[in-house]
Amino acid sequence: MSILYGGDYNPEQWPQSSWQSDWDKLKLADVNSATINVFSWSLLEQTEDEFDFSQLDRIVRLLEKNNIKIVMATATGAIPFWMTKKYPDINRVDTNGHRQIGGKRENACPNSKSFQRLAAQLVEKIAKRYSNVKNITHWHISNEYNGYCYCDNCAREFRRWLKKEYDNDLEKINCAWNTNFWSHTYRQWDEIMPPMRLGDTFSNGKSVLSGLDLAYRRFQSDSLLNNFKMERDIIRKYDNRPITTNLMGSQKDLDYFKWAKEMDVVSWDNYPSFDTPASYTAMQHDLMRGLKGKPFMLMEQTPSQQNWQPFNSLKFPNQMRMLSYQAMAHGAETIQFFQLKQSRNGSEKFHSAMISHSDSTKTRVFKELKQLGEELYNLPDEIKLSKISSKVAIIFDWNSYWGLEDCMGPTTNLNYVNGIHDYYKAFYNKKISIDMISKETDFKKYKIVIAPNMYINSESLTQRIEDFVNEGGIFVTDYFSGISDKNDNVYLGGYPGLLKNVLGLKYDETDALPFETQHTLENDSQKIGNGSLVCDLIQPQTAQSLAHYGTEVFYSNYSALTRNHFGQGYAYYSGTRLNDKAMDYFLTDILKQAGLKADSSKNDVEVMVRQNDDTKFVFIINTDSEVKKIDNPYPGSLDLLSQKVISKQIVLQGYDVRILRIQKS
Repeated sequence: MSILYGGDYNPEQWPQSSWQSDWDKLKLADVNSATINVFSWSLLEQTEDEFDFSQLDRIVRLLEKNNIKIVMATATGAIPFWMTKKYPDINRVDTNGHRQIGGKRENACPNSKSFQRLAAQLVEKIAKRYSNVKNITHWHISNEYNGYCYCDNCAREFRRWLKKEYDNDLEKINCAWNTNFWSHTYRQWDEIMPPMRLGDTFSNGKSVLSGLDLAYRRFQSDSLLNNFKMERDIIRKYDNRPITTNLMGSQKDLDYFKWAKEMDVVSWDNYPSFDTPASYTAMQHDLMRGLKGKPFMLMEQTPSQQNWQPFNSLKFPNQMRMLSYQAMAHGAETIQFFQLKQSRNGSEKFHSAMISHSDSTKTRVFKELKQLGEELYNLPDEIKLSKISSKVAIIFDWNSYWGLEDCMGPTTNLNYVNGIHDYYKAFYNKKISIDMISKETDFKKYKIVIAPNMYINSESLTQRIEDFVNEGGIFVTDYFSGISDKNDNVYLGGYPGLLKNVLGLKYDETDALPFETQHTLENDSQKIGNGSLVCDLIQPQTAQSLAHYGTEVFYSNYSALTRNHFGQGYAYYSGTRLNDKAMDYFLTDILKQAGLKADSSKNDVEVMVRQNDDTKFVFIINTDSEVKKIDNPYPGSLDLLSQKVISKQIVLQGYDVRILRIQKS
């Protein structure tokens, strides 16, 4: 299979005499690719305008000699000290007004003209010099873009951005942000400042003007994206091979749906913790696949141990292999690692690698990597051409993410990603595949569209939802959805704002519960589960009540779950965060109306199907360390990993995997 199998390689940290020895070891595991030059700026340009590419030339020649494919990075993810001293405006200013002095990485002000000029000059030289290297498969810009800056450069550019967004009309901003609140009315453009703790941000990180906060988040995401586009456009002058940058799942800072439109291929870095549920990791993969609706690159994962989490546990035997195939099952077209060789010093010295500090190919981890490499080499190319077809979609929206978590009240426990995962996990446990989509996606190809915590809404989106349900679709949403517009102005006339019509309900009050408190949910005096976090006091209008709150609260006569028949379809609403039992109850009715079958057997066994016109590839993955036995959904099928025909029952050892190949009739 022509899949990239390898990862980040930093030979500049080692004597050149060791480089060939590294590849003699790595090729034993069928490693065929290396990501290079990610953090080499200080070596390429030791002082301003004095460039030396001799070492990078030697690294490229080494990889060419060993027939290793190259993911070539632009080295702009970490800035040299000479630059931070000579051009202090490059150093970011934090929300407390403190300017950094250099160091770390991914910390350049995105609106520094000095940084943009110097980065453009470096990328121009790299792209021109290496564009004819045949072994390059992808260009990798910067690294893990994240974080915000609050300096004077950003303040000036923010005002320019606002003038474009609000038609150069200050009164439009005053109206959109309700600036009469606390005497915040702007009379001059230079009165608008970034939301900092020195000014309009509280010590808990919440902003006084939520419209300002949302605008600044969009602006900073756009600013970093503009730097990516600048580098991309320079590379494109010399080379047409795919360009990417490594994303980080559901991280909060950047609107990845907007970024994905500018990327040739999505790549991302997967680092689950020791206690991360398999469903959560699967959700992150599906989000990355959903950004473009296409396969993605698994740019980074760790062979075993990480170094930066509170507890950096070893991976169990076969767990790394399982996680690699889980990524492939959800759309990965590469299996790459950070890193190929373990550093001797620095903050990542205890981050595991293919070649560990033992420098041995006899370690437990290397043996697993060797097995995985051999298996990937022998898999058919057509897996890469197969697709995932889902009937259920979940909307992920960075604007709702920002608006929900940054608003003041009614509880500090609102967590947008956890709210998404509640629904994802419920469908995942029933072996129903999910597409993660944006608000802009065409809903009509799905039977069910779910919008958890869809805090930000609009008239156009509401119309698309109503059309979808009216034509037979099923729409599901819940608490804190439909509350505000893009500037965080609450829709008046009762909650949930513009969604009242399609949902057939309204409510005026929401109770916020202490963190561990749960209230019972009932239907016909039968307990169907518990609700927590918040409780909307729902008043059905045309909707049917599916459950109400228990008698322990004064609002027991108010609905907690509803279903509304709208046109040819249904719209469902949950006014509280559901526990697993209540969620199963809720989904039973939803799946019935959608005509979808659930398989709730063996929650720790994941089943994903990728298919093309004539072949299905069924990934059956034990995500647990215990042995599992399941009925084979396709008896007599061939397992591509063992090359054995599998009978009626499949026995999966801890973290075991089967890939069944099924020819369509």
